[in-house]
Amino acid sequence: MLRIKKITLIILIIYMGVFGASCSKGEDISAVQEVDLSDEAQTVEAFGVIRVDESKDVIIDFPAIVQEVIAKEGQHLGLYDPILTLDLSDYENLLQDKRNELNIARLEYQRADASLKGLSIENIDIQLNKLESDLELAKKSYEQTLEEHNSIEKLYEMGAVSKENLQQSKLGLDEALNKVEAIEYERQLVTSRYERELDQLSTRQDTERYQVSIQNERIQQIENNLATLEDKVNKPYFLDSQIVSEFENAAIYDIAYSSGSMTDATQKAFTIVNLDSLIVEADVVEEFISDVKVGASVRIVPIADRTREYTGSVIYISKMAFTKNGETEVPIRISIDNMDSFLLPNYNVDIYIDVK
Repeated sequence: MLRIKKITLIILIIYMGVFGASCSKGEDISAVQEVDLSDEAQTVEAFGVIRVDESKDVIIDFPAIVQEVIAKEGQHLGLYDPILTLDLSDYENLLQDKRNELNIARLEYQRADASLKGLSIENIDIQLNKLESDLELAKKSYEQTLEEHNSIEKLYEMGAVSKENLQQSKLGLDEALNKVEAIEYERQLVTSRYERELDQLSTRQDTERYQVSIQNERIQQIENNLATLEDKVNKPYFLDSQIVSEFENAAIYDIAYSSGSMTDATQKAFTIVNLDSLIVEADVVEEFISDVKVGASVRIVPIADRTREYTGSVIYISKMAFTKNGETEVPIRISIDNMDSFLLPNYNVDIYIDVK
């Protein structure tokens, strides 16, 4: 309802006189005076409800058993007042299992890393160097034997040596050549074997590196999970094995658990509200919303006790209008300056907004 205390007063003064009983003709005398009272204070009146601006739905998202529900529905709570007592045995066992899993993962990582570092093949550099040296000597020996054989051939043609000597020289030359070819073949075998072992080593190293990478990622994942699990009790409303109030002036409602209940991560445990954050939510008819400004002074009168009066100011005006009961209204929010313990959430109030 809107009341605008803007009154234009019209005072009509009519003087009628009848002069003498014998007067045959009467004369009316009238005067009209207009008084503009538009400078008087103007207010917009609306209906509001006390709401809580700060509240929290508490969820216990780890396994535990509710030993005792200490707080009652709607109870007033101070800072650190207990609400629930929990048996944390299941949670602590879960933590220990996760720590054991982390230790195992670290051991497996160390094993995979040691296996990777231990992969190697026989160093054949010495063997190859010896074969190269032997091959060089064999080639020199072959060249020397070849020169000697050529000389013997010439002597044979001249009749200076026998055919038997020529044949023996040819056998020596063949043996020298065979030695060169044998050493060369052995060098090729050693080189081929080394190349195959290198390929096999590279494959094994890739496999072990993959295992090391997997173990490292697993360790990081377990560490993150453990940190997340440990952080579940690092909340302002957890104190030892109890859930407590984190507000100095609070109330609690919608308590979902009872003694002996198992916690459920999908279920709200309770709702706690900060009673120091009370505000008024109201709706102003669209016809008068243009007169309401942010910062405007407001008088607040609770229906529960109309002898009480509170002051506040408009702190928010919605940018959307809504239709309720066939009437278009705009939501607003109002602060409360002189709040006390009498005002409670969901109390109905009348508000008077100064729009002068």
